[in-house]
Amino acid sequence: MLVELDIQNFAIIKSLKIKFQPQMTVLIGETGAGKSILIDALSLLLGHRAQKEMVRSGQSKAVVTGLFTLQDEEMREVEQIADDYGLPMDGDDLIISREISSKGRNVIRINGQLTTITALAKIGEYLVDIHGQNDQQMLMDQSRQIDLVDEYAGKDFKPLLCKYQAEYQTWQRLNQRLEHLRRDSRELAQRQDILQFQVEELTQADLTDDQEDQNLEDEFNKLNNYQKIAESANFMIQLFDDDEHGLTSLLGDAQGTAEDLADLDKDFKNVAQSITDGVYSLSDARSELGDIMDSLEFDEERYQYVQNRLDLLNNLKKKYGPSLADVFDFYAKVSKELSQFETGGLDEEELVKQIAAVEEKMSVMAADLHQARESTALKLEEAIKHELADLYMDKARFSIRFAKTDNFTVKGTDDLAFYIAPNPGEELMPLVKIVSGGEQSRLILALKAIFSRVEPVGTMVFDEIDTGVSGRVAAAIGKKMHAIAGQKQVIAITHSPQVAASADHRFAIAKQVAAGETFTQVKELDEDSSIKMIAQMMAGANVSEAAEQNAADLIASQRKQD
Repeated sequence: MLVELDIQNFAIIKSLKIKFQPQMTVLIGETGAGKSILIDALSLLLGHRAQKEMVRSGQSKAVVTGLFTLQDEEMREVEQIADDYGLPMDGDDLIISREISSKGRNVIRINGQLTTITALAKIGEYLVDIHGQNDQQMLMDQSRQIDLVDEYAGKDFKPLLCKYQAEYQTWQRLNQRLEHLRRDSRELAQRQDILQFQVEELTQADLTDDQEDQNLEDEFNKLNNYQKIAESANFMIQLFDDDEHGLTSLLGDAQGTAEDLADLDKDFKNVAQSITDGVYSLSDARSELGDIMDSLEFDEERYQYVQNRLDLLNNLKKKYGPSLADVFDFYAKVSKELSQFETGGLDEEELVKQIAAVEEKMSVMAADLHQARESTALKLEEAIKHELADLYMDKARFSIRFAKTDNFTVKGTDDLAFYIAPNPGEELMPLVKIVSGGEQSRLILALKAIFSRVEPVGTMVFDEIDTGVSGRVAAAIGKKMHAIAGQKQVIAITHSPQVAASADHRFAIAKQVAAGETFTQVKELDEDSSIKMIAQMMAGANVSEAAEQNAADLIASQRKQD
């Protein structure tokens, strides 16, 4: 339940703190005083959308903080979500704060720890149920009426639905694969052909070494320059070997002369030694040159092979490279993909068989769901009739009608709709076509009363659910909300004296203007001030003793009815 709500700089509220009690609390005040703003602030703590316009004019931020006390199933659900999101829990207390800046920034904390709007919204589902426009939309949306039946079916129904939905997801996946297979079979065949060509091309290339292209480039350069190499080497040999003017002969003569000079003058000794060293070096060079020329051979066939092989490798690099190492990687990749085409994947016939097998399972499960819903629908019909009778719709007839289809949906094969005949002699018609505003409110309240006994949520909020009904019906609505408050905390905004008289606790909401600023003020009413406020609601601003007595009698009457 909601224990305390602290609101700072939110809309026309500057600073406000309200402590709530169990049972039924009403918020009373003139239109525009700020009653609905309190609900808007509370909604922020449940994960509803925030807007920067919510910040009070002239302020940099608004802060809303709520203290909740959790019980039983509500506690278990919230603890599970908190554990999933790594949020701390402090016994059965839960503190939620939300800060909105005038620039649109949001800060959310749960028990002091920063968290996300997703986590807040999930936890909020188990804290407070706020009656509003969404309830009318859900009630009047035929496609969502089945959700109410499923919710009323209780805990035993949920595992049945979950098992069916698991098969339904499998069925959807298989159908998507079949559709994809049929739609893209041509593209898949084309892709397989391309892969086959690429793998064959690379296999035939007989790639073994990612350095092969560099080695062949060196060999090709050597073979390609054979003529020039041979001519230059032969010229060098001639320079060495000429009888009269060759390097060997000339340097030999120089060596002899230098040695003679060294014998005559020791200053020539180093010169003679250097020339002798040169003779040896030149002799070694000539010998090596001869060895190279002896081994140098031009192989035309090898030359053509190297040239063709390089052309092939360069072509592969251009297509799959840029480097030969990249070509090797590409080869491995396309080989793997092709093997998956050849060994993996289901053909169309196999997929059709699998879909049929899943549909057989789903048919059995859908039949079980249908049977459970039919049984639940009968109980829900009786419960709604009973609740409507308390709200002066005792002559109304209510029915849940099924239309079983052969089409599988996420909820089974059931298509159901709520039918109602509000008055005697009227034909049962779909709810969406017949219910008036006042009848809608009573039907929603009847459903809230029913589901308050099965939902884990701790607090229920009703925002002017009594609008557009007579005093007699408003009294019945007040009584019904007070009955709900026996199991849940109920907070109601009302303009109805009958509903206000039904409450255990009352707050007066007023709008005040001071120093050019507008403020919302809240005052908790005791018994005497409650009587005066309800008298004003009944008689207007000028309250007589008779009006106050009528208000006291109304409070006593509503309590007596309980």
